[in-house]
Amino acid sequence: MVQEFIEQDSYKAIDDIYKTILNVAIVSNLIAILVFGFFGESLLIVFICLLFFCINIPLRLKFDVKKRHLISALFHINTTALVIAGVINMGWGCGIWITLLGVVFINYFLSFKQKIIIYIVSLVELFVLIWLYFSYKDSQTIASDTLLKTVTFLSICFTYYIVIRLSSFADAITSSNYIQITNEKINIEENAKYDFLTGLLNRRSIEKILKYELNELIDKYNDTNLIIMLGDIDNFKQINDTYGHSVGDEILKNIAKALKDTFRENDYVCRWGGEEFLAILPNVKTNDVKKIENRLNARIAKVKLPNQSVVTMTFGLVLCANGVNIDIKTVIDIADKKLYNGKKNGKDRIEYAILKKGYTHYDNA
Repeated sequence: MVQEFIEQDSYKAIDDIYKTILNVAIVSNLIAILVFGFFGESLLIVFICLLFFCINIPLRLKFDVKKRHLISALFHINTTALVIAGVINMGWGCGIWITLLGVVFINYFLSFKQKIIIYIVSLVELFVLIWLYFSYKDSQTIASDTLLKTVTFLSICFTYYIVIRLSSFADAITSSNYIQITNEKINIEENAKYDFLTGLLNRRSIEKILKYELNELIDKYNDTNLIIMLGDIDNFKQINDTYGHSVGDEILKNIAKALKDTFRENDYVCRWGGEEFLAILPNVKTNDVKKIENRLNARIAKVKLPNQSVVTMTFGLVLCANGVNIDIKTVIDIADKKLYNGKKNGKDRIEYAILKKGYTHYDNA
């Protein structure tokens, strides 16, 4: 939803850019017709302005952003032709060339299909300015001083307005794009934490959590424990072979939901890999461990195969008492060993290892 609003803001700003260009072109040509007509100056300038005025009116009335390349091209041609005709007729001192200089600066907004075209257009307009300067900077003019001052004033106003106005739209586009990029980055980072199929935390994310919880465990002295459970769906390969991988995926998702429903909100559950799941349960009282086991067995028993037989899991459970100092690899190895023993002892069971403070013979746990 946020991204849709951002895209709408960007599209609106782009629309406004080209509407502004057409508005400026129409008003500028109309003013030029009136000014040059009033002072009785070059009919060529009046003709150019009248021509582009008539072309831009229907484009504005039936505005279509898909015609932005045409609008850009006409704006460049209109401005360049008017500046050339103006300087030739009134000399460099009329100041009309300021408008073309402004257009060179705003080429960023006047989209063409390829950037190389923008660069070429800018270079051509810059060349025109240089040519006009060296060709007409010392030329004599018959235009009145009032006309020269009027043209210079209007050229400055035109350039200032269009640069400032289009810059405001650029801010809107840049700002919305920045927000979009930031949100996408956040989404990517969030998605990277989770398993795409089950929605549980992934292995990389839970390893960081486990490391933190094990470090916290060292300095805790209350009567709670940290529990690490490594579980595996029994006979999962057979389930896939019998019912297909789509059913296997549904079983994984249902087991993931069962685990989340079993544990507390502040517990952590992840898909460790394949059909293996890891749960981290901080601050568990010893008397509650059996309750957790019963709740877990009851919830998993609700997950059924297509033939209505019950899906089972085997767990290796490591209970780390407060004050225990152990690293991730060791505690996972112990849980994995207990899981293996559970498989060997008939599956559908939980094998325990209890680690107490000061106990260092973890290999025998």
